[in-house]
Amino acid sequence: MKGERFEDTIVREVREETGLHVQVGDLAHLKSGYKLRLEVAYEATFVGGTVKTDSFEILEAKWFAPSDLPEGVQESHRLLILGKGD
Repeated sequence: MKGERFEDTIVREVREETGLHVQVGDLAHLKSGYKLRLEVAYEATFVGGTVKTDSFEILEAKWFAPSDLPEGVQESHRLLILGKGD
């Protein structure tokens, strides 16, 4: 939403798309890209809720240990999750 802080956007989007409630932590990744693209990632802590996905946004949601991520996770995302991203 216009004028919304990144932290508030994360809380809202996670709740809307998964039904989960999170508390936003530290900035984990910030990178500008092609044209006006901006990649922003924050650490977040699960604080409650039950997974409820809307198939329009997310087909499936599951918990994984960082060392047991499924095949198909983008390498840049895998490195970020493992704390090895740039």
